[in-house]
Amino acid sequence: MDFSNAVVARSIVSTSGLSSREKMDVFESTLFAQASVNKKHKSATEDEVRAWYDAYTYTLGSLGWTVQQQHPFTDIPSSEAQGSVHDVVLASLANDKDVDESLLASIQSAVQAFAHAGKDSEAEKKFNAASIASSTAVSFQLAVATVRETMVVLTLWTFFYLSDQEVGSALWHSCKDTTVPIKRAKITMVLNSDVYSQIRYDVLSRLGGADSLIVPL
Repeated sequence: MDFSNAVVARSIVSTSGLSSREKMDVFESTLFAQASVNKKHKSATEDEVRAWYDAYTYTLGSLGWTVQQQHPFTDIPSSEAQGSVHDVVLASLANDKDVDESLLASIQSAVQAFAHAGKDSEAEKKFNAASIASSTAVSFQLAVATVRETMVVLTLWTFFYLSDQEVGSALWHSCKDTTVPIKRAKITMVLNSDVYSQIRYDVLSRLGGADSLIVPL
């Protein structure tokens, strides 16, 4: 596999440094969790997003991902809410003392690759289709997968916002039109490869055509 960054439905994911098998395990397991939860939960309101997120985390756990650290949804400070949603989320990560330089660089690289794909690209269209729950409600994720002592570690941020204007682009929407502060949650998980190896092919077969939602950047 010659790509490390990808759109995975409503997620932009960086997997630099992982083997091809590890990359696909990250892409496919996180996509499977999204697809499974989407069948039961909407994400057009804050309460719905919180329920979606809890169910998503639970589903990842059933696939062999173990939570190492978790931070609940909090408002991104208004002082950082300048420019587009893209500007705000990257500024919030850059200003977070718990986000080290390596994680930040990986996220910036993945988002830059997404930007270079273009607003009419397949990546942008599928990301927006998955992220924009209604014309004014948006929930999306940024994620970095790394290898630490032979284990795959996933750091994932989930963002949510509402707007008083119709949202055409989840990441490039102007923050001056958001009606509530952008909210952010973070979770760090470790994949039990032995557990996942036993269900890998079942996950892939149950994804069916949904794997088209994995778009290389």
